[in-house]
Amino acid sequence: MTTTAKPRIGIVLINLNSYEDTALCLKSLETISYQNVEIILIDNGSRDGSGARLQAAFPLVTQIRSETNLGFTGGNNLGIEHALAAGCDHVLLLNNDTIVTPGFLDPLVARLESDPRIAALSGKIYYTRSAQNGRSDILWYAGSFRKWWQGFSHFGIDEKDQGRYDKPKEVSYASGAEMLLRGTAIREIGLLSDDYFAYWEESDWCQRARNAGYVAFYEPSSIIYHNYRSGDPGRESPIHNYLHCRNGFIFASVHEHGFGRLKFWLLFPMELIYRSLWDIRKRNSRAGWATLWGIFDFLRGYRGAQGLRERGLIQS
Repeated sequence: MTTTAKPRIGIVLINLNSYEDTALCLKSLETISYQNVEIILIDNGSRDGSGARLQAAFPLVTQIRSETNLGFTGGNNLGIEHALAAGCDHVLLLNNDTIVTPGFLDPLVARLESDPRIAALSGKIYYTRSAQNGRSDILWYAGSFRKWWQGFSHFGIDEKDQGRYDKPKEVSYASGAEMLLRGTAIREIGLLSDDYFAYWEESDWCQRARNAGYVAFYEPSSIIYHNYRSGDPGRESPIHNYLHCRNGFIFASVHEHGFGRLKFWLLFPMELIYRSLWDIRKRNSRAGWATLWGIFDFLRGYRGAQGLRERGLIQS
């Protein structure tokens, strides 16, 4: 039981050579109404001096530096461990290319505190104006669901918000772009799995939570904006395609069984091949080939950062 009027929240975000995005996110966090927080910035192997610049610009932010790129999983795990050791009750994972609204955190914490079954939850996430040609009403995440043929997807993605997704509800997984985790659940379930490096790690954590009797939840009264571009069809980045592909198979090998695993093994590759050919057709051939590398490297048993440096997808 927390000893403060409101639970203390550790807000963890990662910087990797991204001063502008991270600075915008931190500036938006300065405006929030929920005050019992510690903001924890992980400088995840940056080589452009952005970590030092951010430390000078935001001296009240706790900064932890890793000399190497630990990925979304390893970087966030550093922050989670610090937050819990520092006495935070819960931990919010937040992408550094998001911009929060002043009241975004209050409804997340209220929802989490209202139901002990909830281990993880996210709010309603829009694209930023810069990602949608000046529009601010296009949804990126409004809850999630399990596709019948493979994987997961977001409700509302790329739709204009017309109020269809304004009801709180249980979902398949909370989005790692804004994911409030219950502190006691983290201690019970463990950290993010380093097998993933990035992508699918939140699905894995939420599935582990579900196996332990918890649920994931969507709270639409919490609103943030996400400057997301790396997975747009035809503009997908090679690292996005590689990890989405490889990690999907890792997830299935851990969590799928029987007919579900067979269905995944048959149908997931069909989607991946389609996406690969689409990228090649759009002259984004490196991203297209990265999808196929992901299949091959899963079969080689690669996990975490294995394969990423070999393929030239990360440098540090």
